[in-house]
Amino acid sequence: MAEWMFDGRGKASLILDGNKVRDSRGQVVGWINGSNVYSLNGNHIGWFEGGVIYDSDNSALAFTRNRTGSLPSVPGIGGTPGMPGFSGTPGRPGFSGTPGKPGRGGWSRHNAETYFA
Repeated sequence: MAEWMFDGRGKASLILDGNKVRDSRGQVVGWINGSNVYSLNGNHIGWFEGGVIYDSDNSALAFTRNRTGSLPSVPGIGGTPGMPGFSGTPGRPGFSGTPGKPGRGGWSRHNAETYFA
């Protein structure tokens, strides 16, 4: 079941849809494979642990409402928009290797809505 993910300001920014990450318009923008997050073309761009997406610097980018993963602080969560219609799922690419994971940072300097672009 798909669910909204919230950024460091508590804004609904991404949608977690099984092993897919979708933008707020329902387009697939990335993949989750185990604890790794990949771009549409298969490049490693972060980690996924306990309902939290961490960017390539291991800083929190977005989280689900019922996350168990670590956050630097918990923002107030804004209203949740309705789910958009979902586009078709593109073919999964081959995934690149996984780099070493840096120490955990604070909130990501990246915008969750544009990080996967």
